[in-house]
Amino acid sequence: MNHLLFIIGEDLAQHEPYKAYIMRTYKDKFKELKDIKILEKNDKNLPFIFENLLKEYDYISIFVSTKLYATTAKILATLNDDALVLKNDILVPAMSSEFHSNGFLSEYPNCVLECLSVRLNENLPALFALKKELDFESFYLKNTDEASAKLLLETLTSSYKISIQTTAILPSLTFIKARQTPFGKLEGFLEAANKLFEGNFIKGDDLFAFIASKLLEKNLKISFAESCTGGLLASSLTKLEGVSACFEGSVVSYSNRLKHEWLGIGEGVLENGGEYSDKCVYFMLKGIFKISNCDFAIATSGVAGLNDDKGTPRGSVYIGAMYKDGSYLQECVHLKGDRNFIQTQSALAALVLLMRLKGELFV
Repeated sequence: MNHLLFIIGEDLAQHEPYKAYIMRTYKDKFKELKDIKILEKNDKNLPFIFENLLKEYDYISIFVSTKLYATTAKILATLNDDALVLKNDILVPAMSSEFHSNGFLSEYPNCVLECLSVRLNENLPALFALKKELDFESFYLKNTDEASAKLLLETLTSSYKISIQTTAILPSLTFIKARQTPFGKLEGFLEAANKLFEGNFIKGDDLFAFIASKLLEKNLKISFAESCTGGLLASSLTKLEGVSACFEGSVVSYSNRLKHEWLGIGEGVLENGGEYSDKCVYFMLKGIFKISNCDFAIATSGVAGLNDDKGTPRGSVYIGAMYKDGSYLQECVHLKGDRNFIQTQSALAALVLLMRLKGELFV
């Protein structure tokens, strides 16, 4: 299904956190952010813009500032040879198939459109239910490079009439988007792929949600000792509902002083750039176990900045994962990109390492 997110209004466009909230809400419905259009101010060409979009897309979701809602609704009604009427204290096209106190759903010859009136910094109104099922699913293949994933899936895509897009997130982590073609069998393809990559198949597009679900399912807890990722692991996990049952807390020990005082790492380990080493990450893992009642721990330390530091090249990040029985894995990943990208890739690499440590628990 070809769908569009359309945000209208200067206040919505310029408020980055609220705009991100809109995008998350939209993605929860469609499972992807495909095409996005943002219009900050009312445009005299808006009727022509809408007319063209209604021909191009199967479904359009409009989030419009309350200040511009009436104008937008009037244009949309006119394009359907319709008129506005007052229902539930809101103006909606008379032929709307559905409506509530904050918007409406209208059907055009080739497109379904929902228009929602949004007031900045308040809860978003409920989106309308989809009229048909989405035609794609996403999944990760861990411990699998992109070339191998493509090769092994080739027979399945042909048999089940499925097209796939592959992305190498990390050398051993491949993201797959599988789309159903006419007469295709998406569910059958997913079942066959799961069987083919047994133990390495992760349905969905959120590794943190997957990890959290497995920890909650098995009544296990995790904590983090973060340096270069600056709390990103903890922040990403706590965006999920219900994680308090599997997450007790973490330590962001950016300086060597706090690595020593909070995590108990010996000053000798930290000398001469020693904070960037397998040894430091090992003791970070041991340290977080001493102060947290966790079953798993992850630690990160490295150089995410613009320059090399103390002899350690930029983009070199040491990661480690440990289980409560003392078993652990460590790795140094070498990444390129800006600071935020390196931090994000480091966090994902750490999750992959965790799943390798106790693969039988994360299936």
